[in-house]
Amino acid sequence: MSAILLLLFACGGDPAPGPSGASPTPVTAAPAPKPVEVGPDGPASIVLPAGFPATTAALPTDAATLAAGEATYNAKGCASCHQFGTKLVGPDLVGVGDRRTPPWIGRMITKPEVMVKEDPQARALFAQLMTPMANQGILEADLLPLVAYIVNKK
Repeated sequence: MSAILLLLFACGGDPAPGPSGASPTPVTAAPAPKPVEVGPDGPASIVLPAGFPATTAALPTDAATLAAGEATYNAKGCASCHQFGTKLVGPDLVGVGDRRTPPWIGRMITKPEVMVKEDPQARALFAQLMTPMANQGILEADLLPLVAYIVNKK
């Protein structure tokens, strides 16, 4: 019985002094990170070019823009992961403009690593596909034509 009392008293009490003889500073947990507010367009922390269209209907559909978007799609090798009409490594791009807004698509293209961390839809895609989208370094001038091409490709 006295051994049990000795253990109880030995375990309680003041913490052992630190190397300088002073009592150690109590450790407190770091505050949880504040959740990022994310709407249907993705996290606002990913800045898109000024005037980037908010809706699919507002995307350009002229032949020159779509040809420029197709050229970027081909030059960056997007087809190695994304196809139209079939799922490859990444999701099928047919109907992507019906599933996602142009700003969301633009943000996913320019900062996929941030999207997977902050956007629930991007996180769900990653969980489903188990392959992260690589950041292809799309230039600001190429983004709108690329999104217009992807959304308008039939």
